[in-house]
Amino acid sequence: MRFLKMASVLLNQKNIKLLLIVTLICICILPKNAPASAIKDVAVLPFKNISGNSGCNIEDAVTEMLITELAKNKNFHIVERQQLTNVLKETKLQMSGLTDPNNAIKFGKLTGAKYLISGNITLCSSEEAKSSFIVDFGKQKAIVELVVRIIDMETGIATGGAEGKGSSDRSSTSFDPGSVGLNILNPIGGGTTKAEKAGIMIEAASQAVIQLNEKIKTLFPLDGYIIKKDGETVIIDIGKNMVGEGSRFEVYRIGEELIHPVTKKKIGQEKIKTGEIVVDKIHEDFSYGKISSGATDIKVGDIVTLKN
Repeated sequence: MRFLKMASVLLNQKNIKLLLIVTLICICILPKNAPASAIKDVAVLPFKNISGNSGCNIEDAVTEMLITELAKNKNFHIVERQQLTNVLKETKLQMSGLTDPNNAIKFGKLTGAKYLISGNITLCSSEEAKSSFIVDFGKQKAIVELVVRIIDMETGIATGGAEGKGSSDRSSTSFDPGSVGLNILNPIGGGTTKAEKAGIMIEAASQAVIQLNEKIKTLFPLDGYIIKKDGETVIIDIGKNMVGEGSRFEVYRIGEELIHPVTKKKIGQEKIKTGEIVVDKIHEDFSYGKISSGATDIKVGDIVTLKN
């Protein structure tokens, strides 16, 4: 009986050692500090109006328009607004406090968001010019400017920003009955209604959002891994609806960690370019590519980043 117990203990120790060896091997062969997924989880906070124009009530519209534009890009996964609201209620955090690094990190863990987009309406103006005789000429113009900051939810630090500007012009020609002595309560051309003013403001905001979205996309390049290499053919872990045939990727390898010589703070890591590939065949979850440069340097585990 004692012999059986001793054998059992030795067997367990052997298993533990084997498990440790396998774990160490897995850690060694996995790419260091490579992106976990090509898809970025993004949370968009409601925009704030800091333009000084209290009549500019387009914050919700701007927020929804930006979410819609970002959602069109398969590189992004947008965290639902209701989920953001629920987390804020449960944690009693204020949206204004999410720019604090500690709060941002906590918020990111609870929502699963990797990045937070915080935006402001910095300019929101409209004007109307009229020249009246028998025929009334009306011209309306609106300008909207937006600014966003992008916060990395793992560090709580702002990693970038973008601006968008949009404008809209409308002109109309209408007959003014008052000019010939007719007294009508609702004359044609009797001024711009609130709905019309709101409409032209939304048009300007829409242009600003489209411009803003294009700039945000450049801050979030699509990236993934080389998962297989056979001669000058590679397979990457980015598939359908994210790339097209002919898409070009730069290939990188993570180099040594960069540490500030004075503060001793870790400030990032080197990215060493190893080559380029061109996608020529696309599947649901992966794609084939041909190496256009760096055939001898590119290795499995290298990072691929879509060229703009």
